This record gives sequence, C-alpha cells and structure tokens, in this order.
Amino acid sequence: MRKDIWGYQLSTESSDAAQSISTATSSFITWRTDTMAHLDAAISADPGIGLPHAIKGLLLFGMRNPDHYPAARAALAAAKNSQPARTDREKHYVAALEASLAGRITEAVTHYEAIAAESPLDLLALRLSQFELFWIGEVGWMRDISERAAAHWSEAIPSYSAFLALRSFGLEENGHYESAEAFGKESVARDPGDCWGAHAVAHVLIMQGRLDEGVQWIEGLTGNWESANHIVHHLWWHLALFYAESGDYPSALQIYDERLRNLESPLMKAIPDLYIDLQNDISILRRLELRGVDVGDRWQPLADLARPRIGNHASPFTSAHSVIALSRAGYDDDALETIQRIRDYVSSGEGTLTARYSAAGLPASEAAYAHCRGEFGRVIDLIMPARRNLWQMGGSHAQRDLFFQLAVDAAFKSERPDVLRLLFGDFQGFGLEHIAERSSYADAFASLH
Repeated sequence: MRKDIWGYQLSTESSDAAQSISTATSSFITWRTDTMAHLDAAISADPGIGLPHAIKGLLLFGMRNPDHYPAARAALAAAKNSQPARTDREKHYVAALEASLAGRITEAVTHYEAIAAESPLDLLALRLSQFELFWIGEVGWMRDISERAAAHWSEAIPSYSAFLALRSFGLEENGHYESAEAFGKESVARDPGDCWGAHAVAHVLIMQGRLDEGVQWIEGLTGNWESANHIVHHLWWHLALFYAESGDYPSALQIYDERLRNLESPLMKAIPDLYIDLQNDISILRRLELRGVDVGDRWQPLADLARPRIGNHASPFTSAHSVIALSRAGYDDDALETIQRIRDYVSSGEGTLTARYSAAGLPASEAAYAHCRGEFGRVIDLIMPARRNLWQMGGSHAQRDLFFQLAVDAAFKSERPDVLRLLFGDFQGFGLEHIAERSSYADAFASLH
C-alpha cells in the first residue's frame, strides 16, 4: 500500500494515485478550485481505489443541491464496488457518504470523528466534520473534534497552517476569541493565502465590534486569494459587513456589485447559484435595506436563482434566505410556497434536518417573510419563542445575526422596549459585543437609554 503525505495508508499500489489523492486533499482544505480534477486523476491512475470516489461524492453532497445527488450516489456505488482491501479509514469515508445521502448527517459526522480519533492528522476528516456540524449549528461538537486532534499537530507536519485555521474557527464560534485570533493569525502568517484562517479572524473581529480593524485585516489580505474558490466571495462579504456596520453603506454596496455578484468573474460563471453565495448576497442586501439603503433592482437576479430551490431542504439557513429574496423581488407566491414546502418537509420527520427546520428554519423563514410584509408584530411573535433555537438552522453567530436584526427592527418600529431589552440581553449570551457602536443596532439601542 502507498501512503499519503500525512503518512496514512491508501489501498493502492499506484504512486500517481496516492499523489493525486494527497494533492486533492490539500486543494480541498486550502479552498482551491482544482480538487475535483485531482480526484479524477487519482481515479484514472487506479480505477479500483474507492477513496477518491467517496471523497468526490462527499464534495458533491456538500454543494447542498439535490441536483448533484445522482452523481454523488454514482460515486458511492463506485466506492462500494472498489477493491475489497480498503483500510478502516477508507471504509469510514464510504459509510459517511452513504449516511449523508440518506439524510443522516450526525451519523456521517460520527464516521469523521472516528477517523480523527485514530488518524488525528487527517485534515479531510477534520474539515468535513467541521463543515457538516457548522451547517447544523453544533459548534461545541465542532470545536471538540479539532481540539482533541490539536495535541498531535506541530509545525513539522504538512498543512499545519490549515489545521490552525480549522482550530481557530472552532474556538471562535464557541466564544474563545483570544485564542481563536491567535491561531487564525498564525495560520495566515505561515500561509498568507490561508482563506480559512483569514475568515476565522474576521469572525472574531466582527463579533467583538472591532470594525476598523476588520476592514484593515481583510483589505490587507485581498491580494492573496487569486487561486481560491468561492470562499473568496464570503471573505469579501465580511469586508462588506464591516463597512455596513460602520455606516459606510456605499462601500458595502460597491463590494456587492464588484465582488459578490459580479457575473463576469470565472467563479460566478462556473456556479452562479452556489448556496453560500446566495446567503452572502441576500444577507448584505437585506442588512443594507434595514438601514434605509435603496438597493434598486438587485433583488430580481437573486430571486430568479432562489425560485429553482423551492423544495430544496438541504440547508435551513439557505431556505430562510431564499424566502427573503423571493419576497423582496415581489414573488410572494413563491415565498409562500417555499414556506409551505418546508412545513410539508417537517411533517415527514425524516433525517437530521427535519428537526432543524422545525425548530429554526421554519420560524426564521416565516419571520423573514412577515418582516418583508411589514407585519412587525408577527415577526416578534415568531422570533421570540424560537430565538434560542435559531442556532439549529446552521451558520455562524455573525451570519444568523441577520434574523436578530429583523427582530430588533420589528420591535423598534412596534415601540416594544420590553422586547428590545430581552433581545439585547440575549446578545451577551452569544458573544456579540459593542452593540451601541454597530449601525444595525445603534438606533434601537439608543431608544432604551
């Protein structure tokens, strides 16, 4: 058997296949665009090895688009039909793919967790576990997996900077800002192109309300992202968010037009409807509208991308954003159909995500629609009972803040200081600091003082 660059055995005798798997893994964990090409090269070099098929299926599943599930199932079949001499580690990856496609997300995570326990240098397992847990809000579990692996890592190990970035984000989402910032900055110092390290530090800065530092941090790194995949759009979103919270709305809108929804960019041409891009774009436009900014006709293209997603229940967080785009573009019937399809999905009771939609995705979607309709009392009625469950829709604290902004705006316009006090008190619990200095909350906060 050959080994990958971290020393783990691969069930192949092909050095070319082993090298391609290592390169594909490195590409994936550093957010590059050529991961699939390297997996295809590994399959070409040794058609009988199952691991690259399994990884390919997992990445297709991770697109959060059921249109890709047939190809992911074909990859699963190819992996299961591969040579029988798979390692236990490879078997876990195949089992994780099977569980994922069946909707059993937490079961898939247990396979990644088992891999990481025995092979703590396996960045693929660490990254996939963080990815899946993040999108169901299980940030404590996400942190624990990377922290257990930390003792086994050192600067002598390949991709140490990528592990530091993973560790940083896990700590940040759990409120350990000082250590998260230190690890994130070290990852970027070791590899200036480490997008996940840059991203983790951006989260620290936005949560702590260090807005000017956030602008400087992101602007200082933008020249390092030429080879990055769609994560670069999310990094630009962070810069737009820093500008928006600082009250520099023209700069935020300029980033939207030039970086977030630039249809001439190769990334956007390749995948114009990637779920994280839709989240970014819908989020920043709605935040700007809440501050009185006229965003013009920018909703229409986003709504046109959201319409085919009606009935896509792969991401509660994305579904709630889609409702916003549809409603803001005037597609109320489509927004209501999206909500009804969510209700139908919840009633099915199947898979990990139905409970997440029930607890968080559905009330967030209904509240978002009510806010677009100016039904502020209904927004309060929907959000207040669900607000302590919104973590289950996935996303980060900084991303889910949009739905708290909707609630605060509704309470402010409804002259409900009692609700505002409860909401502002909640913010202390999830680590959002310097509320009075954020444009999104300044007026409502001042009304209480």
